Amino acid sequence: MRPVHADIDALKGFHEALVRFRYAAREAADRGEAEIEMTRASLAAKASRWQAQLEQDQAELDACRSRGGADCSAYALAVEQSRERLEHVRRWQQRVEVQAGEFGGVASVFRNLLESGVPRSESQLLASIAHLEAARRVQAGGS
Repeated sequence: MRPVHADIDALKGFHEALVRFRYAAREAADRGEAEIEMTRASLAAKASRWQAQLEQDQAELDACRSRGGADCSAYALAVEQSRERLEHVRRWQQRVEVQAGEFGGVASVFRNLLESGVPRSESQLLASIAHLEAARRVQAGGS
């Protein structure tokens, strides 16, 4: 009789761990999605700043050329540097989007398991525990 009681307690402990896992995993997936959104927002802000800087540098270069300035190389260099920085940010945005797409696919499957598969397993585990407890009561009463 004692091993059945220990098995039931172990199954109850497993059920509690499964519930904790489901909530912790859901929080981890949420944090991952939040990090992606923060990264997207950060890169969008940087792209916007570099786009504005590029436009300003281009306007200054155009103004220098329209004045017939002999040496506009500093303005041309500023335009080139701003363009390179903007392109660098855009490449990072593309990388993040590719990785976010891959994460989203895996996260979707994972969330589906967390929302349907794990609760279904929890229910089955609770049903098994209930059956074992009922069997134990029958055995204890019949002894």
